[in-house]
Amino acid sequence: MKLKLAFLLALISSAGLIAADAPADAPKGDAKKGEKGKKGAPQKPESVDEATWKKFLDASKAASNDAAVKSAEEKAKADPKDADARKALMEARKAAVLKADASLESVFKALEEAHGKGKGDKGGKKKKGEEPAAK
Repeated sequence: MKLKLAFLLALISSAGLIAADAPADAPKGDAKKGEKGKKGAPQKPESVDEATWKKFLDASKAASNDAAVKSAEEKAKADPKDADARKALMEARKAAVLKADASLESVFKALEEAHGKGKGDKGGKKKKGEEPAAK
């Protein structure tokens, strides 16, 4: 019993020493200074340059004032679990952004590729009688 208590005390005190060695202004997580994105905000894909990304963010901000986007937002807020309403909101935002600047189609393609990365049929539930995809 005494051995367990001594081990526990040693762990707690060593954790305190490690925490004391950490610099006070160390960033938390992987977020860079000034890059505290909102929940749900897209992350910049590696294939998109900074200037294009800035244009995309500006166009996205302007798209929030579009009437179709506002209508879709209200429907999505009314029923947050409605997948169709969320999909309609995303499509309305995309249409408004592309209406503002059609050259941003490449950003949407990069976002779709980045979003699809790592997703597949690995470990997912399969329907009864469904065969796994051939490799």
